[in-house]
Amino acid sequence: MNDNLYWKIIWVIAYGITLWLTIKGSMSAMYWMAGAMFVEAVVSLIYHFIPAGKTKR
Repeated sequence: MNDNLYWKIIWVIAYGITLWLTIKGSMSAMYWMAGAMFVEAVVSLIYHFIPAGKTKR
């Protein structure tokens, strides 16, 4: 996982929506979880290939 604070906040929001939908008993929680996990994996992969000097402020 990358160290960008903004992406971490996005993941917390996405997983929070998943938790809320799960507690509510909605089947769409599975889609939210799968989507959030997939996007997190893609962003982490992209950040892996960006040189460290480009991602730091």
